[in-house]
Amino acid sequence: MTKLASVQKIVNIEPIEGADKIEVATILGWEIVIKKDEYKIGDNVSYICIDTIVPELPEYEFLRERKFRVRTIKLRGKISQGLIVPLPTGKWKEGDDLTEILGVKKYVKPDNNPIVDEKPKMPKIWYKKIMYIFLYNYFYVWFPNLKKVSKSTFPSIIPKTDEERIQNIPSVLEKYKGMNFIVNFKLDGSSITILHEKKYGKSIFRICSRNFELHTKENDWYRVFADTNFKEEILKLVNHFKTNDIIVQGEAIGKFNGNHHNLKTNEIRIFNIFVNGKRLNQKDFMDTVVLLDIPHCPLFKELTLNHTMSEIIKISEIKDILNPNVHAEGLVWRCADENISFKVINNNFLIKNNE
Repeated sequence: MTKLASVQKIVNIEPIEGADKIEVATILGWEIVIKKDEYKIGDNVSYICIDTIVPELPEYEFLRERKFRVRTIKLRGKISQGLIVPLPTGKWKEGDDLTEILGVKKYVKPDNNPIVDEKPKMPKIWYKKIMYIFLYNYFYVWFPNLKKVSKSTFPSIIPKTDEERIQNIPSVLEKYKGMNFIVNFKLDGSSITILHEKKYGKSIFRICSRNFELHTKENDWYRVFADTNFKEEILKLVNHFKTNDIIVQGEAIGKFNGNHHNLKTNEIRIFNIFVNGKRLNQKDFMDTVVLLDIPHCPLFKELTLNHTMSEIIKISEIKDILNPNVHAEGLVWRCADENISFKVINNNFLIKNNE
């Protein structure tokens, strides 16, 4: 899991053409605009990632107009992603986590936060069931501000869907150099995980958002599952692999996150299949979804990994395949044979959408 704020080393500093007071520093695979001569190559610093919120302190006052959010910006024509600040007092080594010490929080899009639709699963004991019905059918309806955050969790048998950005793991470019990768478009929606099992001879479907298993049907994830009749797609996999232990992960797109793809109806496009607890490698995944005609994240192309950081970022700066009038969110690279994957977000998308 990416640390929102950590101790990192400045590995390079380069001038910005036409700029006298600023330059660009490289940390991991990220480039960040800094004041000229404030730091030097080899310095350990506090690095705060994009997609974060910093506390309302005097040192971050310059971010007030952005509601203290650290996001991708462009300065003097140069992309800057993240924030470099001095190390707090103490002894620190490269890689140390500073998230709690600096008070940095994860930024979550309001439209992509399922907690408002969450309920815990109804208990089986009769008196607890009565209290549950009273709380969720009456009390929290009358007093919504008093609603407690659900204790629902994500199933432990399956990892959450959260590919690492290549800038956080630049060593991958050298470690897996020469290997074949299947590259798919990253769709802009909300993560959905669907688990299939059989009980008493009946198919059971469990639906999860990015972080929670959903125990009611009054939410957008259950609705898109029902409206697309996606259970039939899952049953294709059950019959094909001759097992009831099937899990798929994908993206729910359409109204999710503002309908970036300009779709008339909501859809589910999958990008992972687990059979008997084991994830299919990407080649087998693509062969399966094409053979069974299951909706999936569109293929960009197959590529041999042999790129620099700047080259691999440049490849992602493309138009969306479903809505060519807008920028694609980016690309997801998955090794054809090994369990390694990463995402490359399109900087044009980030700038255009204030990400």
